[in-house]
Amino acid sequence: MRDTRTLIGIITDSAATLSERHDAFGELVARFQDMAYACAYAALGDPHLAEDIAQEAFVSTWRNLGQLREPDAFPGWFRRVLQTECNRLTRGKRVRIVPLEAGASVPSAEANPQADLERHELKKVVLTAVMSLPQNERTVTLLSYLDGRSHKEIGDFLGVPTTTVAKRLYSARGRLKAGLVSALKEDFEMGRPSRNASFAEKVRAGIFDDYVGRYKYELRPDLVVEIKREGDGLVSEAAGQRNELFAPGESERELQAKEFDGRGEFVRDGRGRVTHFVYFEFGREMGRALKIGQET
Repeated sequence: MRDTRTLIGIITDSAATLSERHDAFGELVARFQDMAYACAYAALGDPHLAEDIAQEAFVSTWRNLGQLREPDAFPGWFRRVLQTECNRLTRGKRVRIVPLEAGASVPSAEANPQADLERHELKKVVLTAVMSLPQNERTVTLLSYLDGRSHKEIGDFLGVPTTTVAKRLYSARGRLKAGLVSALKEDFEMGRPSRNASFAEKVRAGIFDDYVGRYKYELRPDLVVEIKREGDGLVSEAAGQRNELFAPGESERELQAKEFDGRGEFVRDGRGRVTHFVYFEFGREMGRALKIGQET
């Protein structure tokens, strides 16, 4: 298994093929997906929102990873990207906090509920209790029980010493009733992204979707190129012509498009967004198409 520094080196290597970069990024997603989900869950208190936001954070990471100066600092850097996505969603809203007393009727650890209603009620009690914790304790609790990471890994991700992680986790355990601890681990284990491949597949689709859209040539506004995703590939359609887009072996760009007698390149802005599709013939730029919706 390649380490994080090696993976980031491949992802940001302009000489690497798109396939190599995607494979390396897939490994990075697999390594941090559970931590991202746990951290987003702690901030949002909703499993579906947490999964969506974690996926968006990975897509944003793909776009902006070139801004990371030190690969070893990736865990903390990625956490800030994730936090930005969470803040964007919750801006102007308050997370609903419920007193711990609301979980007083939690079933004992030995209980074996049979009915769906009982399982649903237990899940509500667990969530109520966890969301009642202070956020710093809530985060380390979910990272510990959902992701099963060591104190050092959690500390690196949160940017705090391992002693701080231990203190927060100890305090959280003291606040939670004994029956909740085992229920918490069982419940959140079922929600971790690594349980199947769907989370990583959605991130991969999001990366390809970054190119998707309509591009209008600045000097010929009547000519519009439409980029579409088909499976794990892209196609372009313009003026009745349809072409598959591909990644050449030594591309210095994200992706290239092979035309009958020319080629195209995608261009990103300082925020990592795809803004233009540029068409070349015989090494000369023949036209620059602005992605519609990126005018500002």
